[in-house]
Amino acid sequence: MSLLHLSEFVAQYGYLAVFGLIVVQSFGIPMPGEAALIAAAIYAQHTGRLSIVAVVAVAAAASIIGSAMGYWIGMRGGAPLLAAYGRRIGLTPARVRLGEYLFRLHGGKIMLFGRFMAVLRVYEAVLAGTYRMPFDRFMLFNVLGAVIWAGGVGYAAFALGGVFTRLEGLMGWVFLGLGAALLTGGFLYLRRQEG
Repeated sequence: MSLLHLSEFVAQYGYLAVFGLIVVQSFGIPMPGEAALIAAAIYAQHTGRLSIVAVVAVAAAASIIGSAMGYWIGMRGGAPLLAAYGRRIGLTPARVRLGEYLFRLHGGKIMLFGRFMAVLRVYEAVLAGTYRMPFDRFMLFNVLGAVIWAGGVGYAAFALGGVFTRLEGLMGWVFLGLGAALLTGGFLYLRRQEG
């Protein structure tokens, strides 16, 4: 879905479109939540029909709520699924323990910086629940990450306006490349540290 289509969707449904797409994305289903935030911010700048403060607040609230739901999903269903099917996808008990260790040690960083990586943004809350990150710590970094992400992306899109529309394709490839490089680097680091 392009920014143009999302802009039409946002124009029709307003804050509800932003809230719905971000909630669903945040609890583990790939959706264009960040693109909806950008489209709403640009729409707010061009038309004045939406308030940028409200757009950012709705996006942050949706991200917090969706991630809390994702955490619950991971807590309730993630560990049993890993125990039953983890070996089929290469997640041995040792790798599951490594994931638990990483979320205990670096869970806050994952929750903060993961918001800015498309793939991790979708699954970080489910993983935090699956790997038993303490809930109070999860919520602290969930709220901080959501506010920083929604504010940063929303206000940047509002300030830059049409530049986002013109650079949409290029930015998508750049962020995809950065995300792939970070995931590859993280994977290689984990492989070296696994022993």
